[in-house]
Amino acid sequence: MGVFSNIDTILGIAVAIVTLFAFFQGRMTASERRLTVLEEENKHTNRTLDDYKERLKKHDKQNDVLIKLTQQLTNLNEKVEKIDKKLEEVK
Repeated sequence: MGVFSNIDTILGIAVAIVTLFAFFQGRMTASERRLTVLEEENKHTNRTLDDYKERLKKHDKQNDVLIKLTQQLTNLNEKVEKIDKKLEEVK
C-alpha cells in the first residue's frame, strides 16, 4: 500500500500542476487575444488620425490660397477704382 499511496500523491500533485498550467495557459491566451485586438484598434486609430492630419493640411493649404486670392482681388479692385477715378477726371 505504501507504493500506491506515493503514486496517488504524485498523481494528485501532477493533476493539480497540469490543471494550474492549463488554467493559466488559457488566461494567457485570452490576454494575448485581447492585446492583439487592442493593437489592431490602435493601428486603425493611428491610420485614421494620419488621414485626418492629411486632410487638415490640405484644408490649410486651400485656406492659404483663398486668402492670397482674396488679397489679390482686393488689390485689383483698388487698382480698378484708381483707373476709374482717372478716367472720370479725364472726362
